[in-house]
Amino acid sequence: MFDKASAVIRDMAKLSFDYVPEKLVHREGQMSRLEMYFRPLAESGRSCYAFLTGNVGTGKTATARRFCEDMAKHCARYGRPIDTIFVNCRSRNTEAGVILELIRHFDKGFPERGFSPDEMMRSFTVHVESGGIPVVIVLDEVDVLLKKSSVDLIYQLTRFSEGVRGKAGVSLILISQHMIYGMLDEASMSTFGRGNAVTFDKYTRDELYSIARARAEESLIGGRYSDDVIELIADVSSEFGDARFAIELLRDSAVIAEGHPEGSIDTEDVREAKANINSVVTESKLTGLDLNRKLALLAIARAMKSNLYISITAAEKTYAVVCEEYGQEPRRHTQFWTYVQDMDRQNLLETVVRSEKEGGRSTYISLPDIPSKVLAKKLEAMLDGRAVASADET
Repeated sequence: MFDKASAVIRDMAKLSFDYVPEKLVHREGQMSRLEMYFRPLAESGRSCYAFLTGNVGTGKTATARRFCEDMAKHCARYGRPIDTIFVNCRSRNTEAGVILELIRHFDKGFPERGFSPDEMMRSFTVHVESGGIPVVIVLDEVDVLLKKSSVDLIYQLTRFSEGVRGKAGVSLILISQHMIYGMLDEASMSTFGRGNAVTFDKYTRDELYSIARARAEESLIGGRYSDDVIELIADVSSEFGDARFAIELLRDSAVIAEGHPEGSIDTEDVREAKANINSVVTESKLTGLDLNRKLALLAIARAMKSNLYISITAAEKTYAVVCEEYGQEPRRHTQFWTYVQDMDRQNLLETVVRSEKEGGRSTYISLPDIPSKVLAKKLEAMLDGRAVASADET
C-alpha cells in the first residue's frame, strides 16, 4: 500500500502547518524585535515579555517557535540553558487547563482532575525551581483564554519570577489575532508593558510568492512544478495575505498532481485545490449568467487550458469560435470587454493589466478559482441543455 514512490512530494512533513523552517521568509523584522526584547533573558536570565498580534496566517506562531528555538541554542552555547513551553489556549481554554499543560511539560503523568488551580500552580512552581533554569511560556491564541476572565493566571505568570529562588524564572510571550490590552488588569499591564508589542501585517503577494517558492523547494521533487504554479498560488492567496492558505494550496495541489500520469503540478491543479478549499464559482452564479456571458466565460475557459493567464485577444478569438458553435453572433470588442469586467466583479475570473516587452500595456485574464476544464464542462452542460436562440442582447 505504501510501496509506491511519490512522483511529486519529497517530504510531506514540510507541507504541514506545524513545520517551522530554519529561516523564516519576510519575518526578519519581527525576529529582531523579539531579540531586542529578550536580550536581558539571554544575557542575564532576567524575565522578559512580548505580545505578538496579527491576522491568521501572518506567521505569529511560526516566528515564536523559530525565535524560541534559536534563543535556546544561543543560550546553550554560552552555558545559560533555558526551557520553553508552548500552550494553545484554544485547546486548553481554561485557567486549570493551561496550568495542567505547564505541569505536564515536567510531569507527563500529572492527573487531569483532583487539584485546584492554586494547588496546581504551587506544583508548577516547584518544578520550575527544581529545574533551576529560566522558562519561556508561549500562550498562543491567548484571547480565547482571556475572554473567559482568566486574567489572574496572566498576572501570576508576569509576577512569577518575584517569588522563586535562584535563577529560575518565567518569561512570557502572548500571541493573539486581537489586541488584548483591554482584557488585562493594570497590575498585569504594568509588568507586561504596552511597548512590547510585535505586529504582524498580512503578507503581500510578492512575499507569499517567496514563501510558496521556499516551501516548494523544501518539500517537492525538483522539476515537478513550474514557476506558473508558484505565481498562481501567490495570486490566489494574496486575497487573504495568509501564508497558511498558500501552503495549503501548495500541499493540496501536490496531492492532486500525484494522481496524474505525468507526475507534475500544473496550474489546473492549483485551481482545483482552490475550488476544494474555498470556491466562489458556484452553480448558482453560473446559472444566473445570461447566454452571452456564458459563451464568453466558456471561451475563456477553453482558451485558458493550463495557462496561468491568457490575453484578452486570445480570449476573443476563442469567443468567436464558441459563438459560431452555438449559432450566435459574436459581440464586438467593447461588449465582450463589458462581459469580462462584469464577471470579474462577480469573482468568476480575474483581470490584470501588464506591461509588454515591446511597449504598451495589455489586459490578461485568469481563472484562479476553478479548473478551466471543470468550468468548461459545467458551462457546456448548461448551454447544451437549453435553447440558445434566446440570446440576451445586453
